[in-house]
Amino acid sequence: MKKPYQIEAQRAVKELAEMAADGNPSVQMVLPMAEMIGWLRKGVGELIRQAGLQLMDLLMQEEVREPDSARVYRANGSGSRPRSR
Repeated sequence: MKKPYQIEAQRAVKELAEMAADGNPSVQMVLPMAEMIGWLRKGVGELIRQAGLQLMDLLMQEEVREPDSARVYRANGSGSRPRSR
């Protein structure tokens, strides 16, 4: 049996793939120039790592802004509305 975080990760990958299939949207990020130069001095790997961390932070912030009802539907695993009592 898969762990909830594994299921959620698979769902996120599927949603991203569906979004890309709907027209291959672009992703743009703003990186602070001074910090970016500092990362680049440490190597391209550090620049990529920091850009990835900032991207993950943006994705988590967006998930927090998501309407509560959408989170509840995903959290119950069925994709349907929870039963009212």
